[in-house]
Amino acid sequence: MTSLQSSMSTYTYTKASQKMWFTYSSGSNEFQRGLLGLADSHIVGNLCLQFPESKPLKAKRIEVLITGTERVSWSQNSGNKRRRYRHTEKFLNQSLLLWESKGLKEEIYEDITNINYPFQLSLPNDLPPSMDLGVGRIYYIVKARITRKPNLLKFQSSQKKIKCKCLITRYSPMPRPETIRWIEWDNPEALKCGLSYDISMDYNTFGPNNPIIVKLIVKFLKPNLNVKEIFIGLKEYHKFRASGHTKKSKRYIQQRKIFGDQLQVMLNNVWSYNCRIDISDNEVNWTTVRHNINVHHKVKVKIRIGTFGLKNINLESNVNIMNILRIDQ
Repeated sequence: MTSLQSSMSTYTYTKASQKMWFTYSSGSNEFQRGLLGLADSHIVGNLCLQFPESKPLKAKRIEVLITGTERVSWSQNSGNKRRRYRHTEKFLNQSLLLWESKGLKEEIYEDITNINYPFQLSLPNDLPPSMDLGVGRIYYIVKARITRKPNLLKFQSSQKKIKCKCLITRYSPMPRPETIRWIEWDNPEALKCGLSYDISMDYNTFGPNNPIIVKLIVKFLKPNLNVKEIFIGLKEYHKFRASGHTKKSKRYIQQRKIFGDQLQVMLNNVWSYNCRIDISDNEVNWTTVRHNINVHHKVKVKIRIGTFGLKNINLESNVNIMNILRIDQ
């Protein structure tokens, strides 16, 4: 069984067996094939069975399934008690019949020893990607289910199963330009702060292959204006729902700071700068809108004025963070 152990070591099984296991299709290191979100995508692999000829599997039916589950769970104190809030929803349950006994009667079982069954299941194009936010998860499982002859003496039920985790990746095309702009040029409120600004982004959707570029033009209207800092950040917000309750969290993915002594004022007391934030898939969760798990993002720009930053200009805009793939690369 040496080959079996080496096969299973590359997979994450939640229910395993020494006599049946999965392998990926030739030339692949994952179940998913195709660019989900951009083109047709499938779950592709092989189910391998290895039973001794002296003790074959007596089977009637063999199936492979792909399931997708959205799960939310957290605990918090409520008075003197600690309550747990949970919600589980299965949004995908797709099966494929690999083999079925030719016997017409229910009690007819056939012997199976060594055999491989290739399989391919189509994925709906609107599936969300796998994600793990701690409190909330979206995950997928590839299963094999065999209807077999039960053995009461060995406490064997009428079904034998294995389950393996399956990562699902979703892709988005390069977005069209969609300008986001904040302008306070000769505005009375901006005059009180002693400056005016024109800050913009060319897109409202970002991700790998499309970094956030914030274009800043700031005009200083008062001599010796003390700008302590200009802050640009990408912030991620999580919202979870379960049992009629809501839990929220947030964090900055990336942030940039330009301090006052770094502001090089040019002609006509104007300072300009393009701030770039690159996004990688190992630090951000994609924008996701579901009833129980919601992930959204904002770009924030803050201009802090005064010795202690008592006067601030706070700007923000909702943006989408997607797994952008450029087909032309």
